[in-house]
Amino acid sequence: MRLLIKIGSALISRGSRINYRWLAAKVREIAGLARAGEQIALVTSGAVAAGMEIRGLSQRPRDALELQLLSGMGQIKLMKSYKDLFKRYGIRVAQILLTHHNFSTQNEEKTIRQIMEAYLAQGTIPIVNENDMVNKEEVEAQPVFSDNDILAALVAVRLRAECLLILTDVDGLYQANPKHNSHVALVEEVREIDRQIEQMAAKETNPLGLGGMASKVRAARMAGEHGIRTIVANGRYRLSDILSDRVPRTVFHPLGGSPSGGSPQGGGPRP
Repeated sequence: MRLLIKIGSALISRGSRINYRWLAAKVREIAGLARAGEQIALVTSGAVAAGMEIRGLSQRPRDALELQLLSGMGQIKLMKSYKDLFKRYGIRVAQILLTHHNFSTQNEEKTIRQIMEAYLAQGTIPIVNENDMVNKEEVEAQPVFSDNDILAALVAVRLRAECLLILTDVDGLYQANPKHNSHVALVEEVREIDRQIEQMAAKETNPLGLGGMASKVRAARMAGEHGIRTIVANGRYRLSDILSDRVPRTVFHPLGGSPSGGSPQGGGPRP
């Protein structure tokens, strides 16, 4: 299976620091999948948090230039962490920095695909992040890739991945805000992203808010239109359990695909 895993900032960072314990555990799991024959690419957040750690900052700056500077510093630290962790398992990694402009022409898209295909053929894990240093829109009020969710979908489509796995800090898409109602149901399977699903992901009803779960639903729609299944799941669970449906998660089936079971509009969390 070809799998694109997106690691969100809510998981990889703890406040103004990188969560190294979580990252080490997740790299071990990813390495296990790769050594079992899975082809894996990563889209990761965390560069700004790594830069804040270098600078000793406790609060995220608002100034766009300062965020760009932090990202440039943090990218080195973040990638070194990935490189060192994967090296323990004999796996090489490669960094790929992209902006939305790289997807604007067929030639650039072809180049991206050829490079990543070559890395996968070598057994190297390509690690993708947005190039905040040159893409000012990402660090200002309206991020282009919405915390890398849309970027992950774009890459998954170009790589013809079979599954897009978006890891976050909640179990998936809920019918309403679970902070307001502890008995609210998790939407375990989605066959069609309609207005009802979009409303569940809206800022008023979802704990992640606009640009959080809403962007994940948009990413799932984009992937689904190209025949790719999307799973939104809590990164505290083991990847093997998420992929084997042993833990709560939300599965967005490809357009015209058939779910493995369950209701498209809900079903409570597993016991």
